[in-house]
Amino acid sequence: MDKKIVIDKLKRTNEILPNEFDGTYRSVHEAMECYSKLRKTSIIDQSDLELMYYLSLGIWKNEKAERRRYIQKSHILHNDKLLLDKKLEKIWSKNARMLFGHVIEEREMEFLTKPVLFKELHNANGIEAVQLFFRLCINIISLENDDKLFDMAQKTLNSQIKSSGLSVAVASRILHCLKPFTFPILGESVTGSAVFTSIGFEQEDINDITKYIINCRKIQEFRASHFKFQNMRVFDVMSWKMINEQSKVSQAEEPMEEYYQRSSEAPLNQILYGPPGTGKTYNVVKYAVELIEGEKISEGEPYSAIRARYDQYAASGQIKFTTFHQSLSYEEFVEGIRPVVVDRYGNDTNTAHSDTTVIYRPYNGVFKMLCEKASKSPNMKFVAIIDEINRGNISRIFGELITLIEESKRGTSVILPYSQTEFSVPKNLYILGTMNTADRSIAMLDTALRRRFDFTEMMPQPSLLGDCDGVDLCELLTALNERIEYYYDREHAIGHAYFMNSDGCIKNIYQLRDVFSTKIIPLLQEYFFDDYERIRLVLNDDNTFIECVTPKYIRHFDSGQKLYRLGNPMNWNKEHFINIYSTAP
Repeated sequence: MDKKIVIDKLKRTNEILPNEFDGTYRSVHEAMECYSKLRKTSIIDQSDLELMYYLSLGIWKNEKAERRRYIQKSHILHNDKLLLDKKLEKIWSKNARMLFGHVIEEREMEFLTKPVLFKELHNANGIEAVQLFFRLCINIISLENDDKLFDMAQKTLNSQIKSSGLSVAVASRILHCLKPFTFPILGESVTGSAVFTSIGFEQEDINDITKYIINCRKIQEFRASHFKFQNMRVFDVMSWKMINEQSKVSQAEEPMEEYYQRSSEAPLNQILYGPPGTGKTYNVVKYAVELIEGEKISEGEPYSAIRARYDQYAASGQIKFTTFHQSLSYEEFVEGIRPVVVDRYGNDTNTAHSDTTVIYRPYNGVFKMLCEKASKSPNMKFVAIIDEINRGNISRIFGELITLIEESKRGTSVILPYSQTEFSVPKNLYILGTMNTADRSIAMLDTALRRRFDFTEMMPQPSLLGDCDGVDLCELLTALNERIEYYYDREHAIGHAYFMNSDGCIKNIYQLRDVFSTKIIPLLQEYFFDDYERIRLVLNDDNTFIECVTPKYIRHFDSGQKLYRLGNPMNWNKEHFINIYSTAP
């Protein structure tokens, strides 16, 4: 959007009155008043940060039970928890009567309704930093002078806060709800302060929390010199309007053929399969992010950026990663029962004595928990990733899910055996599996599960490899896999990932020696059951990688039996590796 148009729109924007806009302002104030009653802030941790951020988002469509869970997990005094819940109920019920004027479009609603979880996230993993931040919030409640507010915040939002991982997005939302005319909302991943970008307003590093107050002062000065409104939320609202308008324009201009191709639904159940080292687990990160975001990742986007988004979705609960193994059961995956010690009043206790008893309660497994979360947020997408899916006993783990995960059966309910409650797999939950085709210690994938999944083969891609000290790794890997396919089968090929690291393709002979001695040759030993003659054929070896030795302590060496030893990697040079793919006689 043109700079002049944006500024003109901002000039015509009416003031946002906090308590008429939505309930976030009053909710955050009420909660922070409760925290100000604590004698010690040393008991505060990430659970309290989760509550405050949750309230600052203004999630009016979520269930009361979710709000109460956040309150109960917090360290607010018990009586204050009850009072706060009643006050929030009154505030939030106003929205049901349409007394608030904040109109939220679909994309903003998706952002605001993402699950809030900081305990397993890099955000605010330092408890002391969370406590410092809360002391700041408590201290500014009664302050009105902007300079004093800025000075106090600048002292708190220092390098210690920065190193803890407390993000600008989280801190600025809470601070804004406490002082809406002073603190703007910055650093959010979706908007990226689009309004400031479009008008060319220069800021310090927007994601550096130590620079937040510097940016606040600049924005305040800019607002005072150009506009009449006071509430910093105007900038945030304008950013969302710009994003939504751009999204509508993009959809309108998109050719219908490309639109349908882009919007065609991905399979709900999918398995990436192939030999080891072909990037199945690596690519499952990309696939999961694409499913959550509903669009293909741009070609050339750094994997680190994709991984960061994946970690964010995983921390928020939209992605769950689990690995199947032969000991995993239905109880861990769907639901089971476990013993609980309770006292005479029915309260849980960790200490067993004469007045306690043991009862059995059903508990949710990892998949059921994700299904329930997905059912509560039908406008969001969730992904369950099952690594090594063929290692588990499928019928034992899935039980009735074998039917429920089928696309045509999504939403169909069954009664679970332990809890005796209705359960279904929602349509907004995707299942991504990975399967190593070279693992000979497991049986073939269960036929009932196989027909319910779409399979995507992932084979080695030698073209991703380059030169390594004069050794053509592309040709080397191609030659190895051609011989493996000839002497064994294509399912036991060697993946390109063995020759790559975080920096890309390996570059020197020392790394290549290490890969062969610790990965390639042990893998070939596994594939060919220590048949060293065949391993030497695969390597086109001339007594270098695998040495045939003459017995020293055998008197009568006339049986023709050969003894083999792994060669010394330090003796392997460029010519030996080139010989693997050499076609010379």
